[in-house]
Amino acid sequence: MRRFFLAVLSLALFAVPSVFAQQLVNVFVTGDNNGFSAAGANDSALDLQKSLANKKTLRVVNSASEADIVVRIDSRDSHKEVDGYTTNTNRSDDGRSSTRTTTTNDKTVRNLHATLMAGDFTQALDAQSEMSWRFAADNIAGQIERWAKQNYPRLMARRTSGGNAEPPAPPVQSAASAPSAGSSADTADATIHPGMTPDEVTKALGDPLKKVNFGTKSMWTYKGMQVVFESGKVTDVKF
Repeated sequence: MRRFFLAVLSLALFAVPSVFAQQLVNVFVTGDNNGFSAAGANDSALDLQKSLANKKTLRVVNSASEADIVVRIDSRDSHKEVDGYTTNTNRSDDGRSSTRTTTTNDKTVRNLHATLMAGDFTQALDAQSEMSWRFAADNIAGQIERWAKQNYPRLMARRTSGGNAEPPAPPVQSAASAPSAGSSADTADATIHPGMTPDEVTKALGDPLKKVNFGTKSMWTYKGMQVVFESGKVTDVKF
């Protein structure tokens, strides 16, 4: 009996983490700017798509309507910088005199300029590379990944609300009209978004039909809805 219990517990521990897997953030990359594109912008857009495809938390999509984040390649340029000096000494044939010539060693620095957009929010992204345009695109991809992680709850809230309006605040209900546990009508009418606390979710939906806890994470099950918490905050809502 004990072995059977341990086997069931082991299967549960392996199965539960998959429930808490975060949804990927959708990113659309374009070199188009109101029907025009700067020299090399489309090439860098392709480089950036390849770099983003290697990010585990991001997904490259084919249209802006599917995207949580839109990244536009605005322009790219390059400039020269002094990387050192070389001095050559030339002696005369008789060895009595010498001359020195000093030349500069230049390196090419490639500059890539892009704009990250999420709803009404925009942020300039800039990167440099002495190696290649692809390395500059890798740098931009890293900036996008970090921004997406920092703003993940807000991005998911925008996706849930249709991608335009700000997510509404949870409805306030009086004690007399407190919802019953797991009511399907309540889950349909209430609005749950990332960042809410368990108390706020309970106030909006009532007590869940089932609770599953796993470390700092937990999942509450209602009729037609599952609410995922991490460290006391909503991180995902599944229908």
